[in-house]
Amino acid sequence: MFAFGGQRNTAFLSLSGDACALVPDWARFSEIGRDVLAGRLTRWDGAADDFAGAHTVDLAVEMYLQGGFTGRGRQPGIGVAGDWLGQTGLGRTLYIGNRKNGKLLRIYEKGKQLGQKESPWVRWEVEYHNKNRVIPWDVLTLPDCYAAGAYPCMSWVGQERSRIGTVKAQDAISYERMKRSASTGYGRLSNVMMEREGSAERVIAQLLVPGAPRRLAFSAQYLREHSDGPDV
Repeated sequence: MFAFGGQRNTAFLSLSGDACALVPDWARFSEIGRDVLAGRLTRWDGAADDFAGAHTVDLAVEMYLQGGFTGRGRQPGIGVAGDWLGQTGLGRTLYIGNRKNGKLLRIYEKGKQLGQKESPWVRWEVEYHNKNRVIPWDVLTLPDCYAAGAYPCMSWVGQERSRIGTVKAQDAISYERMKRSASTGYGRLSNVMMEREGSAERVIAQLLVPGAPRRLAFSAQYLREHSDGPDV
């Protein structure tokens, strides 16, 4: 689907899985989207198919209970759908995460969904949205790395793992690190300035410089207005 002419004279391109199979050169596709059109990825779905069924839905439930999907000390949300009572044989689906937060993993019995009731085929499919995160164009050329990096227990997908962190998380880490550096380098000077200037307002007025540090400038701008550039 291709649409254009909306706000800010931008365009939108959406490719289904079948359409993706027809792209002969993802590196060239990425180059055009990123460098020529100055576009951005707003959603990416990456799937890992286990045709032998070694990584079942039941195994995923065990992994969840053992903390295999926990990141940064937090357990993601979980949900279920499909034939968990074994009445239809059309398969089960386990949901990890939340689409509203920008990352959702679906683990489902793909073969059974297609009507093959004895099929062991299981699909692990991660869905990323650009809510508070920047989806890198590398996902199109290194999909296994980013699928494997979605959650700790998905290392079986590929040897290399790349994680798409949220802009807020990256910003918070950089901000805390820079605060510690500033405290170490200029904490004592701040004490002296407070004594001599008489108030925190006067100290801040003398230290303020327009703009933001390079390491925080991008995230600050992104969190204010993350809608620039055409959508892909």
